Amino acid sequence: MKNNSNRKNDNGLVIGLCIGVGIGTALGVVFDNIAIGVAIGAGLGLVLGTLYDSK
Repeated sequence: MKNNSNRKNDNGLVIGLCIGVGIGTALGVVFDNIAIGVAIGAGLGLVLGTLYDSK
């Protein structure tokens, strides 16, 4: 078995996407348009997750 202690943890994209969709859904409910809220939240989550992983 190999020792994988030098593996980088790249979960920022997944975490960013989940948080973005959650916030987008909440905003979609507030503004009475869930589809646009989820789409905007997913887009922002992908961007923020990618930025987090790049650091």
